Amino acid sequence: MSLDRNNDQASPDFKDSRKPCASTQVVNPVDPSEYALEVDDEQAPPAQLQQSFSGMAAFGFCFAVLNTWVVLLAGLGAGLSSGGPTALIWGFVYAIVCNLALTLSLSEVFSVYPTAGSQYHWAAILTSPRWSAMAAWFTALINLGGLWAGVATQAYLASNMIVVMSLVNETDWVPTPGEQYAIYLGIIVFGLGSSLLSGVKFTRRLDSSMTWVSILGLGAFAITILAMAKPKASASFVFTGVYNFSGWDSTAIAWLIGLLNSSFAFVGFDLVFHISEEIPDAKRKGPQILNATVIVGGITGMFCLLSLLFCLSDIEAGLNTAYGFVDRELDSIAQMLTGLRCGRLPFAQICMDATGSKAATTMFLIIPTLLLCYGSRGCQLTASRIMLSLGRDCGLPWSRSFTKIRSGEPYVGLIVSSVVPLLAGLVQIGATSAFNSLLGTAVILLQASYVIPVVLIMFGGRSQLDSTHPDRLWNLGRFGMPCNIVACFFVVQSIVIYCFPATQPVTATSMNYVSAFVGGYLVILTALWYGWMRKRFRGPSEIEIQAVVDRCSLPKSEVVRGYE
Repeated sequence: MSLDRNNDQASPDFKDSRKPCASTQVVNPVDPSEYALEVDDEQAPPAQLQQSFSGMAAFGFCFAVLNTWVVLLAGLGAGLSSGGPTALIWGFVYAIVCNLALTLSLSEVFSVYPTAGSQYHWAAILTSPRWSAMAAWFTALINLGGLWAGVATQAYLASNMIVVMSLVNETDWVPTPGEQYAIYLGIIVFGLGSSLLSGVKFTRRLDSSMTWVSILGLGAFAITILAMAKPKASASFVFTGVYNFSGWDSTAIAWLIGLLNSSFAFVGFDLVFHISEEIPDAKRKGPQILNATVIVGGITGMFCLLSLLFCLSDIEAGLNTAYGFVDRELDSIAQMLTGLRCGRLPFAQICMDATGSKAATTMFLIIPTLLLCYGSRGCQLTASRIMLSLGRDCGLPWSRSFTKIRSGEPYVGLIVSSVVPLLAGLVQIGATSAFNSLLGTAVILLQASYVIPVVLIMFGGRSQLDSTHPDRLWNLGRFGMPCNIVACFFVVQSIVIYCFPATQPVTATSMNYVSAFVGGYLVILTALWYGWMRKRFRGPSEIEIQAVVDRCSLPKSEVVRGYE
């Protein structure tokens, strides 16, 4: 392994001049079997999680938290109003291909450095020494901000599903913003409590089972509505229908905006990156799980879309359904923001029209609600792993606190990853449209954290990997650059279009403020970096990152059975 980029020498006499901080201190960089953590009396337990994820548990966790078909289901109205069925079907095919290019590109470096820090560790390794620390810290905080927004997004969608259940059953309850927030709060707090109190053995079994809950739940509702819905939509409507209810004069722009629903359906696949230290043989299994998650998500998502669209005989009736949590600041469905931020839920109307049963429709709403609650919890867990890694690398205030583990979880990171979304959720009480834009930052921040390593791979990173790890398990060879280009184009296109107003004409309440929130977040990070972290955070060196990888690859690291 070449260490020239850090001006270090791979010798037994190597000494890192940086001050250790609940981090990896290498005893002998030459012999991985002698890697160890040097901890003081105040640092216990060690800052490394048990390898408690089997391959199936890891896949179940990632597939169920990614929630591809649930995201498509929840955002059906947004895609129908901006582009129609073609934006949903062909846009989803486009999203599958581009996301596979993205995951394949990342698999090259993932198969070499599977760590909890992942994207920011890769940025540190692939960037020149001068900018290594800065690139690592910004990538980490961008990734972390996206996951915090993901916690909020899935919890908010789950709370909306609960409101729709009430509407389906014709209750008189119309929630106030405060009551909506109380549901949102309960979902996040329940996710935190279940992670801290249930024990690792139970939660890993839950992770394995959630795959089947998702697949069987999808099959139950899709087969039911396909069997009972009359009349069915025509194939020409499903595969060639183009509609524009967005107010944009250009149908092409509306169609591009409709693509975002499909793009959002795959945001969050980095979950597997951040639990990789807990997966035995992560260099081999990690990339397999990553790409399998996108492929299986694509298959189930397409099945979901086809089932819904063939059962939608009247698009305007579906868009104007009474089932949905309508923003009190907006006038009509045409003014709803794009993506998951569409308040109407045509899915509920389709189920009711097909079955004619409130009980059946309610049951079909319970399944995605449970998966969204689970997804919110999964984003909490994932964010806590990044904070654990940042704590080891001295990248946070009171870094040592974030390395402490109880009940198999980095509990301080879990608490922070619950408190931040809870505080952000208070915005919905005063301005729901602003909160909707705040949720949209998840797409931009997470996709930005994905594309940073890909760009670095394109501009010198691949040659570095080829020289230091020519025999890596994932090597795209001559297909690497085309995959990188497709991945970068897709992310840049998605981020740019996501900043467009979803509707015309633009008003104060229909304006898309996501660019303002992202810009404000980056300004805060820049101020923190130059005002505080620049002189404190030196960034992880390649030798330290390799030490983490090698420790997790030792023979004694096996799947924990019965661990709690």
